[in-house]
Amino acid sequence: MRHPGRVLLAALALAVAAGAAAAPSAPPEGASAQVLSGAQLYQQHCARCHGAAGRGATVFPRPIWGPGHDIGKFGTAKGLFEYLRLLMPFDDPAKLTDEQKTAVLAYMLVRNGSLPAGASLPTGGNDTTIK
Repeated sequence: MRHPGRVLLAALALAVAAGAAAAPSAPPEGASAQVLSGAQLYQQHCARCHGAAGRGATVFPRPIWGPGHDIGKFGTAKGLFEYLRLLMPFDDPAKLTDEQKTAVLAYMLVRNGSLPAGASLPTGGNDTTIK
């Protein structure tokens, strides 16, 4: 015999755990206005595919920043910007301006530890190395 109450509680527990795992990473204290804007834009336009905390999403589960990240393959902020400019967001790369994409880039680099929280990038990125 099944126990509907237990099944419901188990489903609720899983939903709460998934929500906690998907909770957005708050920008660090002292973040620049650009990084704060990038954090908001990331949650609005990137998190659905890449996860609210940059990892573990169903569509793209590999981490995009932090340990085991994928962004290092771009080498520099400018290299990653060019990728974002051409292909992201996946559903419509023209949805965000270059300034907005640079803000997302700054947020990602701060989350990765490649850029200090209070820093800002020029539009299009720069030669900052992605750690």
